[in-house]
Amino acid sequence: MILFFLDYVIGAILRDLYFKQDSGYLYRTTYAMDSTKADILIFGSSTANHHYYPPLFQKRMNMSVYNTGRDGNSVFYNYAVLESVLKRYTPKIAILDFDFGEFQKEQASYDRLSSLLPYLNEHPNIQSIIELKGPYEKYKLLSKVYPFNSLIFSIGIGNTDYNRKREFVEDVQGYVPLTNQWDKKIYADKSIKHYELDSNKINMLKAFIKNCQSSRVKLYIFISPRFIKYFSKDPSIEITHSIANEFHVPFHDYTKDTFFLEHPKLFADQIHLNDTGAKVFSNIVIDDIKENEQKEMMSKN
Repeated sequence: MILFFLDYVIGAILRDLYFKQDSGYLYRTTYAMDSTKADILIFGSSTANHHYYPPLFQKRMNMSVYNTGRDGNSVFYNYAVLESVLKRYTPKIAILDFDFGEFQKEQASYDRLSSLLPYLNEHPNIQSIIELKGPYEKYKLLSKVYPFNSLIFSIGIGNTDYNRKREFVEDVQGYVPLTNQWDKKIYADKSIKHYELDSNKINMLKAFIKNCQSSRVKLYIFISPRFIKYFSKDPSIEITHSIANEFHVPFHDYTKDTFFLEHPKLFADQIHLNDTGAKVFSNIVIDDIKENEQKEMMSKN
């Protein structure tokens, strides 16, 4: 009885502190799931979070924008955020930034579902996603502390003034800029991409697309540029391209774009654009969206 009482009390305190945060990556997830009503939402992992500059979209498309991208997460996280958003309102446009090896079967993708645990009470519709984490997850969730037990340090820091002053927690409508400048030669990746595919992830992408289409949200899928020259095709990108064609979703792959491959100063590292590169890429993405809209208008006329 004492253990249950302590679990309840400590869990309630941690929950209160968690949702009191007003900056940092945990707060950005809360804002994305519970508060944003932006016309354009950007989904994805770190390449979404650091590559799409909302003020440019807002200026050129005359619509409000929020970047929901979160480092290290997968299509599971993106689907959960979309589900939570659609319970509240319907955005006009969704941009999904897809990553290399996204469909690879790996335990890490399931372990990272812990980032969704604090939101289960308010969003019971994401329970089926969270339970993919493991067969005992529904029993672990009987504990009030469990959703926060790996976040105690982050929650503590997140409730201090120091958190607001840290450079890497600052964001612009969810976008987090990277300021480094890559100064090394391009890496030639000649490896053959073979890995076990995860059917849960593939099905989750299809569900993401179907939910957008049934809700009349215009979806675009982009593959961000990297400062790596690939000599073989990635199975995840090939499958995603096929799924996009199947569902008639505009698909744009910039991994082999010569402009970015010739400009290392647009990158913070081999995988991520810096702030300058993000603004260049954001303008290109906007051009692609506008061009697609014009084609659709012409086809209707």
